[in-house]
Amino acid sequence: MAIELDIPCDVQGRDQDGHLWAFLDEATHPDEVAKGHLVVTGDETDPVVARVVDLLDRPGGVKVVMELVGDAGELLEALIRARVVAA
Repeated sequence: MAIELDIPCDVQGRDQDGHLWAFLDEATHPDEVAKGHLVVTGDETDPVVARVVDLLDRPGGVKVVMELVGDAGELLEALIRARVVAA
């Protein structure tokens, strides 16, 4: 199964606060990358889900700061197992 990343990043390359980061110009759909949104990041082999914590203007471009939520495949499996219960 191939997954299109919202924004690729090196999950081993964390900032001083332990957050993932990447530059916005590398995003597949930059308009979807906004503070508070969930994004699929990492790489095609090991995608992860992260929440965008901040967007920072830097000399090299807009830096996207993200907090790791979890492995994309594991989260997908959990959602597939979940059942919608009528109230």
